Amino acid sequence: MNHSKLSVRTLTMLALLTAMSIIFARVFTVSTGFLRFNLGALPTHLAAVWFGPAGGFVVGALADMIGSTLSGYSINPLITLGAGSVGLVSGLLYRSLHEMRLGLRLQISILAGHLVGSVVINSLALHLFYGYQWALLVARIPNALVLSVVNTLLVRILLENKALTALVRKA
Repeated sequence: MNHSKLSVRTLTMLALLTAMSIIFARVFTVSTGFLRFNLGALPTHLAAVWFGPAGGFVVGALADMIGSTLSGYSINPLITLGAGSVGLVSGLLYRSLHEMRLGLRLQISILAGHLVGSVVINSLALHLFYGYQWALLVARIPNALVLSVVNTLLVRILLENKALTALVRKA
């Protein structure tokens, strides 16, 4: 988000990405009980790439807060911080690794976002607030790896869409 004032188009794009994240995380989910596989972080990564770390953080955090409320759960600030950190970290790394080729840049930034936000911060929240044992939380690492690969591939495909890229550049 480079503009000193956010345009209506940018705010609209961020709102659409937030709504997509809520739908992807709450509706299109495969749950194995303890682990959930969904594409809820995909719009967060897109916001991080297109609008920077602040845009990624806002989409991740808002999607978590709104999605939790709609699902009947209370908002857990540490889990919301984790969801926002996915976008923040991936956006920071994506911006700072500009000399790398796109594929490697996306892989590193998206993996780091998942590791910091999902594995570290959210696992800490699950342990502190809900009493999950650390041994169980180790299972979150392969989940983050799989989601990182899937998100990287999908973000790359979407970035190569010329019409979509042109729409975002106008924002």
